[in-house]
Amino acid sequence: MDRQPSYLYDTSGPEGDWARHTAEVEARAVPVPEELAALLDRVERQLDKLSFDAPLAALRAVNRLEHIVTEVGRRAAYGAEADAESGTPIGPGLGLPEDEARRRLLRYTLRR
Repeated sequence: MDRQPSYLYDTSGPEGDWARHTAEVEARAVPVPEELAALLDRVERQLDKLSFDAPLAALRAVNRLEHIVTEVGRRAAYGAEADAESGTPIGPGLGLPEDEARRRLLRYTLRR
C-alpha cells in the first residue's frame, strides 16, 4: 500500500469528471427562476448573520420558513406526482436519481 500523502496525487482527472457530471445534471434540472434564487440566497445570508446577532430571532424566522416549506412543498409534491403519473420523470427535473426524488416527494407529502 502506498503511504504517500494524498495531496501528492494528481486528482484533476476525477475532479474534472465530477465537475462535468454535476454541470450536466444541473443543466437537465428544472431551473429555479433567477429572481427567486437571488431572494433565497439573500435570505440565507441574512439568516446566517442573524444566527450570530440574534439567535432567537433567527429561530423564529427558520420556524416560519419551515411552515412555508411544509405548505408549499406539499402542494408542489402533489403536482409533481400528478405530472409523474402522466409519464414525466421527476428525478431529472430535481437533479436527483429517480428513487431519491420519489423519497423527497414522499417526505413533502407526509410532512406535518
